[in-house]
Amino acid sequence: MDLAAIRTDYRGDDISTLPAEPHRGIELWLAEALQAEKDATAFSLATRRQDQISVRVVLAKDISAAGLTFYTNGASLKGNQIADTPSVAGVFFWPNLHRQVRFEGSVTPVAAAVADEYFASRPWESQVAAAVSQQSRPVASYDKLRADFEQAKKDFTGRAVPRPATWGGYLVSFEKVEFWQGQPNRLHQRLLYTRKGSAYERIWLQP
Repeated sequence: MDLAAIRTDYRGDDISTLPAEPHRGIELWLAEALQAEKDATAFSLATRRQDQISVRVVLAKDISAAGLTFYTNGASLKGNQIADTPSVAGVFFWPNLHRQVRFEGSVTPVAAAVADEYFASRPWESQVAAAVSQQSRPVASYDKLRADFEQAKKDFTGRAVPRPATWGGYLVSFEKVEFWQGQPNRLHQRLLYTRKGSAYERIWLQP
């Protein structure tokens, strides 16, 4: 396989008219991506603890002036890394639009009431899976996990599944946000927003 020979002809819109607030720009691009990409809310999340760095794909569940919210098990690898070092980086990539948004920021848990409301909105079987899974921990086999899930479905039949104490939401406060739009001849457009107090400084970056 000759990976070096693979080429994509990028062609994108001018991004100089993006809003002054980066979360507004993300909302605009996400709305367009939802029409073009199957999993547009998915983004890669990087977390770290000392010299251990990990990355995985998670789903954005809210974007606002406060930042971006995602949900996970706080006892997982990423949950433990966030507890140790509450600073993360992430990137959305929308190949059909030749766009990506990269961001960095500090992380805080969302209020329990907010996590309760979102957990209750999930499909019932997803709630059961969250109650059963000790995320990131070893399991004897997938059959064992499946058996535990089937037993839990019987145990919770006819009643609400309580949100596990370790399961909740995290809010990433945007410190830096970079919008990248692919352009012909690799002269890509890059706009970097950096928080300065209550506003953001915006500068162009070379591709």
